[in-house]
Amino acid sequence: MAVAPERILSEIEKYASRARTENPAKMRESVAAIRALCNLILDEDGNAQDQKPRAMPLASPASKPQIMLGENKLKEEDANGDSLFDF
Repeated sequence: MAVAPERILSEIEKYASRARTENPAKMRESVAAIRALCNLILDEDGNAQDQKPRAMPLASPASKPQIMLGENKLKEEDANGDSLFDF
């Protein structure tokens, strides 16, 4: 469901008036809200949909340490099997 741009612009005006306070924390909060509302308008226009996500290269498998299982089994008197759940 799309929101009318006029409604978003009126919300931007509300946050702009709140941003004019002397409190820096409230100003930052209001400006962040204005940014989000601007992005909402731009996304509805389709500008963000035209951008394709960039592919990120995966780490090479050679960089991961290889773990060899089963080479050195722990021998204990109380153990009754090879499973971790055998007590």
